[in-house]
Amino acid sequence: MSSQTESIATPLVRGALAAIVSLGTALALVVVPALAAQVVATRSSATALDAILIALNLLVLGHGGGLVLTTGAIDGAVTLTPLGLLLLLVVLCAAGMRRVGRALLLVREDGVLRDRALRDAGGALGLYVLVYAIGLALVAAISRSALVSPVLPSALVSGAMVAMLGGLAGLLWSLRREATATVPGVRVLELLPRPWGSVARATLFAVAGLLTLGLATVLVMLLLSVPAQSALFAQLDPGPVGGLVLSLIQLALLPLLAVWALVVLSGGTVELGTSTGISLDGAETGVLPALPMLGALPQPGDFPDAVWGLIVLPAVPVVLGAVRLVRDLEDLPWRERVTAWIGYPVAVLVGTVLIVGLATGGIGEGRLSHLGPVLDELLLPLALIVLVPTVLVIGVLGSGLIPWLRQRVERAETAERAELTGEERRSAGGTAGSGADGGAASRLERVRGALAARLPRRAAASPESPASAGSARTPASAGTVASPAPPSPASAGTVASPASPSPAAASPDSPGEDELSRPPRS
Repeated sequence: MSSQTESIATPLVRGALAAIVSLGTALALVVVPALAAQVVATRSSATALDAILIALNLLVLGHGGGLVLTTGAIDGAVTLTPLGLLLLLVVLCAAGMRRVGRALLLVREDGVLRDRALRDAGGALGLYVLVYAIGLALVAAISRSALVSPVLPSALVSGAMVAMLGGLAGLLWSLRREATATVPGVRVLELLPRPWGSVARATLFAVAGLLTLGLATVLVMLLLSVPAQSALFAQLDPGPVGGLVLSLIQLALLPLLAVWALVVLSGGTVELGTSTGISLDGAETGVLPALPMLGALPQPGDFPDAVWGLIVLPAVPVVLGAVRLVRDLEDLPWRERVTAWIGYPVAVLVGTVLIVGLATGGIGEGRLSHLGPVLDELLLPLALIVLVPTVLVIGVLGSGLIPWLRQRVERAETAERAELTGEERRSAGGTAGSGADGGAASRLERVRGALAARLPRRAAASPESPASAGSARTPASAGTVASPAPPSPASAGTVASPASPSPAAASPDSPGEDELSRPPRS
């Protein structure tokens, strides 16, 4: 075989072999538990062949295919998909094609796709999908019985869809490389053109958060209803192996109930048969299958109005995804950001509706003909839950409102700080001025008091002073002692003097103490 033929045939062969391995693993996952349950079941009349046929039909149903029942008790099509088994099958396909992508060496050592990498990956994926779908159709054909008949077109299409979705995810997973000192890392979402990589990342974050919220709600309800589930399990009495198989079935149905819980939290309605339904208004249920986990469903009756407050919970993952989107788009042009802002809520809404659609089906043509969410009642509240938080986040973070408010606050704080600083300076200057005036006035009073105390003493000590001469010649001084004059108001609080000082003594231009005490010239 030439090198060119080998380069073409190798991806095709690898894809076909990977499809056979993936389908064989899926068969083992359903057949082995069914045979184990049949072996240990002492009260069952089913043979090993019946157990294998039931397992094959369950595999077709797990891919999303349809079955037709003619048991008498239940007649009609069965279209309710166990989402847990579907998720497991997608993971198996992704793991198989990841090994193919690694073996084909699609990425070179420098982190760049090699020549003809896309051609080889496309050829391997195409043959993988073809072989897997044909193999599942053959499984559906050989699993026909008098009671159960798989729908062949449905099995073929659903097998192709699961193989395509899982295989594509596996190939993209194989392209991922960790960064080294010389080669940059390769991330799957970074391979998309901008800004769609950021939109895909935010959408996956929001949808995963919504599903996690639904799963957490179901787990809380299961924990609160352990006694009711134990009673149902005791009534069935499946035994050790039968209990294990029953637990596996319930695990396969757990993601289905998680989606139903998400629908109820989003304001929708989940029907469990004719004239039944569970919503935030209340629960109205009828006779349900004897499955222990169904004991976690609420009892029939109306719920309080406060239960409607739970509708806020689904908005939290949407807000977190929108915040991440806005942060990832900060360095992009305005046009690309607007495109991403429009694409994010649309992608979240479409992805959620597709998942809800997979969780809708029915069993037979009787009372259980419709099981799952009512899409008509869910679209409007779900659209509001997705659009309103996204618009608010973009309006606050993406439109520049926060920086504008921050600038306004900083300007107001700066103006207020400057005003307070000016008032403090003015008050400090006024206090200093009043202190200086008070100090000068007190010093002047002390000088006046000192002059008033010294001036009379010196005048009295001089024999030729006019005051002593005048007092000797006055008639009133004969045979009497001159009484001292009352102190002036200016000398209040100082040492009392026999005579008040002259007004000229308080003037800055008045003569000094020596001149006042010197006797006048003749």
